[in-house]
Amino acid sequence: MPEPFHNAALDPIYVDHICWLTAEDHLYTLDWPTPDDYFYVSPHIYMEDHYYGRVGTLTRSLMADGKRLTAGDLALMVMERLSNEAHWDWLIFAQTCPERHALNAPLARMLEMAAWHVDYPLGLSHMGALAGTEAIQAAQWSLRQRERAAIVLVEQRVFHDDGQAGYGLKTKERGDTADMAVALQACTNQGALQVRYVGKRIVQSDEADSFASQVQDIIRELMDGCTADHMILQSRLGLHISDNSILHIGPDKTVCVPYADYQSGDVWIQLAEKLQRGIIRPKERVVMISWDGDRMISACCVHVIHLPLLSSLAMNQEIKTT
Repeated sequence: MPEPFHNAALDPIYVDHICWLTAEDHLYTLDWPTPDDYFYVSPHIYMEDHYYGRVGTLTRSLMADGKRLTAGDLALMVMERLSNEAHWDWLIFAQTCPERHALNAPLARMLEMAAWHVDYPLGLSHMGALAGTEAIQAAQWSLRQRERAAIVLVEQRVFHDDGQAGYGLKTKERGDTADMAVALQACTNQGALQVRYVGKRIVQSDEADSFASQVQDIIRELMDGCTADHMILQSRLGLHISDNSILHIGPDKTVCVPYADYQSGDVWIQLAEKLQRGIIRPKERVVMISWDGDRMISACCVHVIHLPLLSSLAMNQEIKTT
């Protein structure tokens, strides 16, 4: 008997502002022969060499206006745009990929150097793309009445991608993976988007046809349970269970799956872009499903009460916090 999805015990949170930026692979440059910040990135290189039995793992850099941007920089960029207020009750920060500057973790940097004050910082790690929806559960558990939170999701892959074959691995993944930072302004009072964590579930089979069939059954269950008008799937999941970018989940329901996957921020970027384009409108409900790349999926339900603030940032934005 599969575990139930719905968890009615937790009050929803409300999101009033979604701020995001993206960093696709073509924006990166190869660090060759040796990056000038080798001292900071070298612990990661040593670990990769040891784990994969290689010598001289290559890294890559994201440059803007002559400056190298780390995941911490991307997180600061979206959070600085999120709100002008100098105080947050909670900062929920999720990151899985290693920070380029191994000795200066982004959450610690933000708490030490940023202009705003945070009462309760909470870091989430090693959750991969699931953090996009699991962070909502963390917020529902954490926030009390009238408290405000910034939920920040960031991923930056610092190693040069030689393809999975370069790491001795094989993959059938479709689509591209890209880096991003997403920040959500959340509270427990009324707001633009009512967001409720639904739950997570392990798909019982990893055989391709059976996996796809089970996922589509779960999608239909979630759509019915949340009385949803729209479905947003983690891009890699949609491409994994479909032969093309159009996924048919019912006689009158299809899902368009983007080719690029933005990891933990993917479902939120899709939601923001569809709100901008008027594909998703006020009074409608949306189910968002994230995927860990294996057999676990996680979901939340979004009720669009009215349009939130939507801020898509350019990569060359000035970072006020150094």
